[in-house]
Amino acid sequence: MQENRLKIGELARLAGKTIRAIHLYEELLLLTPAERSPGGFRLYDRTNLERIQFIDKMQRLGLSLGDIRGLVHQWEQSATAPTAMKGLEELYRAKLNETRAQIRELRALEGELLINLSYLEGCRCCDAPEVPVTACPSCERPHAVPAT
Repeated sequence: MQENRLKIGELARLAGKTIRAIHLYEELLLLTPAERSPGGFRLYDRTNLERIQFIDKMQRLGLSLGDIRGLVHQWEQSATAPTAMKGLEELYRAKLNETRAQIRELRALEGELLINLSYLEGCRCCDAPEVPVTACPSCERPHAVPAT
């Protein structure tokens, strides 16, 4: 049975992770070795690799390892598959709403940056090298930096 098992270094390499990351996942109870070798080495199987891929996906969605731990615990404690799926669906909906809010904020920021860039590109009144920067707040020209 051990012929299909992976040592921690092999698992880390296949998953694109460090050995330390694999140990951290174990500490957080996100990952459990499939078995131990007669010499006491941790041995992993393909389901461990799939779990790491799931962890990566959840992190890309913005979940912390603590959040993922809670999700995994909830999933494992679910009595039925539909119950487990409902919990995951709720999480995805919450992340979708959060992402949409972030997109709105970023679009507002984009608009503000475009306005400011347009202003800066149009303000060429003080191109002369002898005009001090302190003159800008008091400049009465239409493209002056407003006084604050």
